[in-house]
Amino acid sequence: MTIQSLGYVGIGAPDPDAWAEYARTVIGLAVEPGEPGDFARHHLRMDQHPFRMWLTEAETGGVTVIGWEVRDPAAIDEMTVRLKEAGIDVGVGTDEECHDRQVARMVHFTGPLGIRTELFCGRRLAPSQFVSPLGVDFVTGEQGLGHVVMKTPYVQEAVDFYCDVLGFRLSDTADYPWGTFYFLGCNPRHHSIAFIRSYKNEGTHHILCEVTSPEEVGRALDRTREHDVELMATLGKHANDGMFSFYMTSPAGFGIEIGAGGVQVDESTWVSRTYTADIWGHHPVD
Repeated sequence: MTIQSLGYVGIGAPDPDAWAEYARTVIGLAVEPGEPGDFARHHLRMDQHPFRMWLTEAETGGVTVIGWEVRDPAAIDEMTVRLKEAGIDVGVGTDEECHDRQVARMVHFTGPLGIRTELFCGRRLAPSQFVSPLGVDFVTGEQGLGHVVMKTPYVQEAVDFYCDVLGFRLSDTADYPWGTFYFLGCNPRHHSIAFIRSYKNEGTHHILCEVTSPEEVGRALDRTREHDVELMATLGKHANDGMFSFYMTSPAGFGIEIGAGGVQVDESTWVSRTYTADIWGHHPVD
């Protein structure tokens, strides 16, 4: 596997300032406003990286950029060859773009759902320690930011691209009454991206922010009540990745999952299966 982890995501929001306040007071991310002329309105930190998410203004809410971290420049070259052999146009990140992302090198292309997808290496780490305004510790490291889940009617094409071209594994699938999910991984995290077949609309389903304990999940759930945040799904535990979590609706309309206790995948023994139900909970909220 050449891709190491989910490095960062860009988020479009009709009201970036409201989303930033939600990130700070409900999720527990550190928010750093962009400077005049910056590419982002706000940068969101959850660890030693300069940012894991950023916010820009957009008519509809959702992920606008997905950035995948690779090992080194040689891996960038290898992935560029694979993309071009698959007929994908690949652009080289300019000095300004690399400065914006705080990386040594970056290439970009249009991925599934028309989302700008970036491969980068040499991320500069922040000079200051991450301090959550709510005292929250997030699970990142070699597992990366967390995961993103996208809705599309062209789910098989998206899965094939990520597996056949980018080299992801199919961790497993989940066939639920409300849709079929395909979970794709690139490191010990069960999945870093997933796709759900949706014929109604296309876009972002949710982003996972994994915390270090069930107690942190419970505290986050309490904060949804304190700040009148609408839930998408109740507290529960997934059968496939073991995540103890709940889902809430962000100010941009898509979901945020707060979870703890996700399983670690051992590539040498892992077997992909199809799940049809969670262990308990995760009931949709009307």
